[in-house]
This record gives sequence, structure tokens and C-alpha cells, in this order.
Amino acid sequence: MKRLAIFLDGTWNTLGNNTNVWRLKSLCDPLAERQMVYYGQGVGTRFGEKTRGGVAGYGLENEIIDAYTWLAQAYDEGDEIFIFGFSRGAYAARSLSGLIAKCGVLRPGAPLSIEQLFARYRRADDRTIRKLRAGDGGPPKDIEERWLLAHTVVADIKFVGVWDTVGSVGHPLMTMKSRVKRYRFLDTHLRKANLHAFHAVALDEHRKSFEPTFWTVTTPNGAPATSGRTLDEVEQRWFVGAHANVGGGYSSDILAQAPLRWLMDKAALHGLAFRAGFEMDPVDPAAPIADSYANFTPWWLRAVSKPFHRPVGPPAATGTKLTTSRINETIDGSVFDRWRENPDYRPPGLQAWASRRGIDVVSLRRAVRVEDGAFVERPPPGLAAMVS
Repeated sequence: MKRLAIFLDGTWNTLGNNTNVWRLKSLCDPLAERQMVYYGQGVGTRFGEKTRGGVAGYGLENEIIDAYTWLAQAYDEGDEIFIFGFSRGAYAARSLSGLIAKCGVLRPGAPLSIEQLFARYRRADDRTIRKLRAGDGGPPKDIEERWLLAHTVVADIKFVGVWDTVGSVGHPLMTMKSRVKRYRFLDTHLRKANLHAFHAVALDEHRKSFEPTFWTVTTPNGAPATSGRTLDEVEQRWFVGAHANVGGGYSSDILAQAPLRWLMDKAALHGLAFRAGFEMDPVDPAAPIADSYANFTPWWLRAVSKPFHRPVGPPAATGTKLTTSRINETIDGSVFDRWRENPDYRPPGLQAWASRRGIDVVSLRRAVRVEDGAFVERPPPGLAAMVS
């Protein structure tokens, strides 16, 4: 049994950006037995993709296919799969997880190509590998399904760890309709094959085009909004900072440390081996937050729009028959530390949540669950540093 770790960076991110994806990949123990690592630089880093990869989303499919190709060559039945990503790379990571869950892992030398497998993944109405194995819907209907049964391995994804998933392109002129049309086939939802999944989310990102993509659960109207997943299995945690404060990439950025440590500890808990003895700086409530809205939004757009404030624990979205709710949303204790230390730090989304719940934010001193304000159990301190 091997541990296979895949790291997918965000739009325009290269090795020199020092994102949390790159840092966590670099912290993987190079001497650990039976552990292999893959790193994808991210959409927009290839020649010719610098502009269109970031603006129109070109290259995202290639990132998924490249990572899957590496996995198919490295994977043996029973291996443990870990997938990480930031920003658009987080969206790609979750899409890759969906591809594995729906189609399995292709065996080397299979007559079914990876491109054909990906095309099948895009067709949402086709039967998954698990349904084919179970005989759900009858025997294979064509040679593609017969080959899928014969030449793919059903695989779980042991761990998905992502920083601030952005499914949109992040360009102010691209409409939500065009984003949804282009990416509607990508499956970023949680499936039974996802054994553990963790998402660090930026509380202080104010670009509407960078609205985060949460894991959600859809239930009939009036039914309990439960995913059946515990916090040990799935957690989506708010951290102080803008998009790249949480995912990393700014120079001398203290804020990136806490979300990196959180996901590193989670991955170590589930068996990924890291270099021993690495220490991170403690949380600094006074560390500056990047103003990504002012820095990256054109002046003419700022003149006719306002900063977007990400809502914390908003009411569930209710349709005519179904209700959609976020899964296992929490708030990191560092958010409350900053609230106490800095009277100017009052994120509107956090204020609205506290008001709805009747919670005194000053009294909170460690991570809490958004649904009820209850404290989250703390893991053993410095777990990742002890794993080698």
C-alpha cells in the first residue's frame, strides 16, 4: 500500500509563488517509504494560457487530466489517495476527486483512453463505476462500459484538503451564466468515495467573482439538513484573510500559516508523512490583511460596485422542492482572537452570524461550529510536526 499525494495550485501560481499548496508539497517527507507526490503548477502557467487560462478558464480540464494520468500510472489497488488544491486548483482537485469517484482509476495499458474516460465523466447521465459493478441498470450496454468494468479499479479518495475553492474564473466581466455553462459537468460534490474532506475558507475576500464553492447537501424541503458526515470526516473552516492570505502566495504573510497548519495536521492525522521538526509562527492578530478588492478590481468597476462580504452560516437556500445547506461549517479561533485584539475588525458576515445566533463573539476563544456556536474539539497540538 502506497500513499499518493496530488497537489494542484491555483490560477497563475508557479513554484516561486510559495502558496500553501507548494509549501505543503515541499513539507512531504522525501524519505518516507511508499509515498509518492505529484505537483501541478495551475491553470494559466503554460505558454499561451497566461491570459486565457485565468480569464476564460482554459486549461482547467488539462490540469485534471494530467493529474489523473499520473495517478493511473502510479496507482495499485488499495493505495491511499490524498488530493490538495488552492483557488481554481482547489476546484480542479475536487473535480479530480469526482472523476475518480465516478469512473475509478484506469489500469495502465487499458484500451479505454483517459480522454475517453474524461468525456464519459462529462456526461452526467452515464452510470458510475460503482453502479456498473453492482449491476444497477443491467449489464454493460456497450463496449465502453464493458472496458470500464474490465480495466478500471474502484477507488476511495482518503483525503481531500483545499484552500478557498473558487469555481468561477474570477474575472469581473464573466457572467455567472457563462461560468456555470462552462463548468457544469465538473463534479465537485462530496461522494461516498470521499472518506475525509477539509476546506479552509477566506473570511475577508471581497471580490464577488471569487465567491467560494462550498460542499453542500441538498434535502427535500422540511427535512433535516444533514449530510451524515461528522466533523472528523468533513469540515469547512473560516480563517482570517483574503483569498491568497488563506491559500498563500503573498510575501512575508503570517496569515497563511494558520490554514496551512490546520490542513497539515489533518493530513498527518490520516497518514501523510511530513518532514520532522518543522515549526510555524504563532497566529498574529495584528497581521495585515490584503485588500484584494482594491488591488485587483478595476477602478471603473469599483466606482459602480461595492465590496462583497462573504456570508457566514447563511440561511439555507430553499427552492420549490429542495433545500441546499452548507456542510459542517466552522470558524477558527484565530478569527475571534483578531476580533478581540482589533476593534476595527468586524467582518459583516461574522457580525450577521453572531447576531442571528445571539452570540457574544468576544467570549469565543477557540474554533466553533457555525450551526450552534458549540466549541470544536481540538486535535493534539503540533501533530504534523511529530509525523515523519
